[in-house]
Amino acid sequence: MNLPLAPNSPTPRIRGAQHVRLGLSRIMFFAPACSVQHNRSMKTMDAVTIRQATLADLPVLLSYRRAMAEEMNTPDPVAVNRMITALEPYLRSAIPEGRWHAWIAEPGGCGAVEVVQWVPGRLDPTPRRAWIHSLYIEPSFRRRGIGRRLTETMVAWCREQGFRWIYLHASEQGRPLYESIGFEPSSEMRLKL
Repeated sequence: MNLPLAPNSPTPRIRGAQHVRLGLSRIMFFAPACSVQHNRSMKTMDAVTIRQATLADLPVLLSYRRAMAEEMNTPDPVAVNRMITALEPYLRSAIPEGRWHAWIAEPGGCGAVEVVQWVPGRLDPTPRRAWIHSLYIEPSFRRRGIGRRLTETMVAWCREQGFRWIYLHASEQGRPLYESIGFEPSSEMRLKL
């Protein structure tokens, strides 16, 4: 089963990547707050450091998950609040249990992989799957390569972990980045209940 790039559109899979059957596994990308002064002085990616996130980064991860939902014009603020309220305790257990791994780009971004059980399939018999989820870069840091570096970091981690495929939903803005890295559309259908 593949996830769509966006509603009613095909799902990308990354060519040559080790597919991680993480069931409900996700890779999440967010951006931590950065100073405007540092932002103005950042000219190259040499100024960006990527590190693994810890539980101490949870407030940043949650705040940027909220920002992403709001930026994507989620019409119901109550639904966004419910999502954040449910996400916090989930991540408090998933991070230390190794089901959710996150990386932060300082300044400007963050990414995570969640490991979830999945039904073995004909293309990949392993019972887990990797998903890239919610790439979010702070607006003042966009178009500087941070999203690419985070995505490449997550792909490299998935390869090291033995995943054969990586799945994601892509916004229209993110689609060119993912395609340039090697993601391809695949089909999926869904039914809202």
